[in-house]
Amino acid sequence: MMVAVSHPTDPSTDPAAPASAPSRPDPARQEDGRAGTGEEPHESEQAQRAERIGPEDPDHPGQGGSHRPSPGTGLLLKAGVPVIVAMVLFIAAATIPVSSVIESPGPTWNVLGEAGDGSDPQQSTPIISVTGAQTYDTPGTLRMTTVSVRGCPGHEVTTLDVIRAWFDDSSTIIDKDSVCPDSQTEEEIDQVNQAQMTGSQDAAVIAALIQTGLADSMILTVQEIVPEQTSTELHSGDVLTSLTPDGGPTTTITDFEQLRELMGTIAAGTPVSLGVLRDGQEATAQLTTLPPEPDGSGSLLGVHLQLSVDSEVEASFGLTNVGGPSAGSMFALGIVDELTPGDMTGGKDIAGTGTITASGDIGPIGGIAQKMEGARLAGSAYFLAPVDNCASVVGHVPEGMQVVPVATLDEAVKAVEAIAADQASSLPECASLVDPAP
Repeated sequence: MMVAVSHPTDPSTDPAAPASAPSRPDPARQEDGRAGTGEEPHESEQAQRAERIGPEDPDHPGQGGSHRPSPGTGLLLKAGVPVIVAMVLFIAAATIPVSSVIESPGPTWNVLGEAGDGSDPQQSTPIISVTGAQTYDTPGTLRMTTVSVRGCPGHEVTTLDVIRAWFDDSSTIIDKDSVCPDSQTEEEIDQVNQAQMTGSQDAAVIAALIQTGLADSMILTVQEIVPEQTSTELHSGDVLTSLTPDGGPTTTITDFEQLRELMGTIAAGTPVSLGVLRDGQEATAQLTTLPPEPDGSGSLLGVHLQLSVDSEVEASFGLTNVGGPSAGSMFALGIVDELTPGDMTGGKDIAGTGTITASGDIGPIGGIAQKMEGARLAGSAYFLAPVDNCASVVGHVPEGMQVVPVATLDEAVKAVEAIAADQASSLPECASLVDPAP
């Protein structure tokens, strides 16, 4: 784009400037050394006017055909360039995705209530439904918490989003690869999250039934044998009952955590003999243990196990479109409450988070600060946090909230009962479990 910039004209050189009059010299011009010559003008006054304003526009009589821009026009155009550049940068910052993930407080649900937006009660379903045993009213609130994650495939964020998150104390910016690497598609990430949610619900049911005494032992059934395990003596559907390592004692298998800890003491490449129930009959199967997972210890059997309990009680879940394993502890508490006479919560609003194993161990999760803030926004005054998250809890507890660290489902049940009895002040806090900074 070419921009014309006008300059002030010099009457001595501009042909459009008026000619000197032929009469007596102007004393002022004489002093300036440019006195008139007394010659007649070369152009008539009409010609000078025409040159100044241009030929008449035939479509607009009386108007010249060209106009000189005023001296300020170019300055205005130059001043507009930074504005245009700023607008382009703003549009780019607001539209071009960046490789970051933003975690912020997500929605919460009372696992003792119903799923749905509340607009149509007939379309709402209980988040937890227990059958096969006597259940009881649960008027209180056990609130599962979530983290809103933006930046994964299908939910990209921009530089403008990241800038906003910098100034939001309840948001955290993390590297995208640590949450959803580019090697995974949106569908694959959703499948992983949903599988984790299903696994946490299955473990919650088993842990809750054992906690309430409605199940005595855990059943470990061989679901699949991995290709790396070359033994042909173990069959899909076999129920593990015992394990004897070569040269070692026989151990009766009662639950998955016990088996996991036992395998952590057995070196890879060790021949073992497994006692199994096959079609109701006792049998044995020989195999050699496999190397552990990276950063693991001991060895692996090389099988996928399905966990169940010897109980007729079943639980189903009505919450959809939520993934991940971190609601396991709250699902288990909800099942325990439904199977326990009386109001376990005492009408209190108690939130929490944490993974859970079938044996009832509560494990750490991500986004603890965002989950505590989400619970505060929802109205919870108490929060059950995995004890292994205490280092991230200290310094981020919302004002007016009491956070209680728990390591097992049994500890979580006792904490809820203490809160219900207005004895929350007797419960431990994370600050007492974390070493002070040097």
